[in-house]
Amino acid sequence: MQTGPRDNGFSMIELIVALVVMGILTAIALPNWSRLLPAYALNNSVRQIQSELHSIKMRAAAENVGFQLAYLQGANDYSIQRDSKALVTKPIAEGTSITKDGTISFSPRGTASGNRVRLRNSAGVCKQVVVSPTGRVRICSPNSCAEDC
Repeated sequence: MQTGPRDNGFSMIELIVALVVMGILTAIALPNWSRLLPAYALNNSVRQIQSELHSIKMRAAAENVGFQLAYLQGANDYSIQRDSKALVTKPIAEGTSITKDGTISFSPRGTASGNRVRLRNSAGVCKQVVVSPTGRVRICSPNSCAEDC
């Protein structure tokens, strides 16, 4: 029996077994991760547009001038306009596109033109950002991309 100091650390066999186990777990998790990315991109784009609409609604009231959010079918960006003059164009998440063109306008009183931004991700899932004539902004998920919610 040895009574002297023992070397601390892992043996080569233990390290190889740990790496193999990590490789197997990664191989199991990777397909699930790639399915989550399109959903994450769609949710990110929807929340970005919702936040932008809240922002231009408040700016319209603060600056006492109309603001618009304009978007085109098939595009992966949208424009913020002040009195129909483009201020800035902003991109949405990669893999997400707008499925129908339109414009949402906010008056200085906070009322809106009442429209919706329809978005679709690369997996074919759709969500909408809906603006009511009273200026309320909400997110919804239709049963199919051809329907409104």
